[in-house]
Amino acid sequence: MGFLIHFAWGWVCSFLGMLPFGTVNVAIAETAIQKGMKIALFTGIGASIVVFFHSYLALSFYNLLANNPEREAAIIMWCIPIFFIIGLYYIFKKNDKKPKPRKKGETVIGVAKGFMLGSLNLIPIPYYVFIGGYLHNAGFIKLAPEFIAAFSCGVIFGSFAVFTLYAKLGQYIRNKSEKLSAYAGKIVGLIFIAIAISQAFRFYW
Repeated sequence: MGFLIHFAWGWVCSFLGMLPFGTVNVAIAETAIQKGMKIALFTGIGASIVVFFHSYLALSFYNLLANNPEREAAIIMWCIPIFFIIGLYYIFKKNDKKPKPRKKGETVIGVAKGFMLGSLNLIPIPYYVFIGGYLHNAGFIKLAPEFIAAFSCGVIFGSFAVFTLYAKLGQYIRNKSEKLSAYAGKIVGLIFIAIAISQAFRFYW
């Protein structure tokens, strides 16, 4: 029963934590617009695997990270230029007016893209340090290795549920608005840059 409770907490925390607009979410929506639902879902699988490690490391090293604002600041500082670069890439990327037919191996590329985007986004680590510490101190979860693993498995499924919603949003935009679909990459780029600016304000002020 303890494993199921920890799994459920991981699912809920990841679903609520990933639900707001974020770098990986909007990238998955853009992938659904440009490449289709299937590739977007495979991108979500790759990103979900990375979030498992983010949450596992955050809870495993909770005592080391919780009272060390310098490490959190280093994570934010690392993310700011990365988000700017990815944002500029999406803004200047040329989008095809008509989606090309899927090629063999594109699903593997989708997983790799999700893995890369998730790996470059380290912001979930402070989130899981905070939420995991709160749940632990409140007596809802235990930070034993087996329970951390159960929690992190829940994180995979909760994150993937959110990524699926964003993929469906991208599919909806693709089907309903040709004009918006054409500018999807630029919109995603602007969101990346906006997140980078917000993190810069958080870091410097």
